[in-house]
Amino acid sequence: MDITTEDKNELENLLNIATSQIPRYFNLINSAKENWQIKDINEFVFGMVFEKYIHDSGQYLTNKGIDDSQPNTIENTMKAYDVGIEVFGDNVAEIKRLIQENK
Repeated sequence: MDITTEDKNELENLLNIATSQIPRYFNLINSAKENWQIKDINEFVFGMVFEKYIHDSGQYLTNKGIDDSQPNTIENTMKAYDVGIEVFGDNVAEIKRLIQENK
């Protein structure tokens, strides 16, 4: 599957959407923290951002493969997901900074 600059921009937009939810994640956690045992709230929120991004980027990449009539092979799928993970990995420091800001 060929990933274009436009696709990479879309993946970055999906990551921005996931990180924009950080304040809501903290509200959710703080409203129920008596019922939960969370050792590291920052890592918990980081995991929530990661899960949201992986879900949304996976849907985007799957739909792109269908739209582009790409063969549904494990190689094509992994190549596309590698790009999605790369976008996330390139932004880990920024995600952690945003979590600290919203703590």
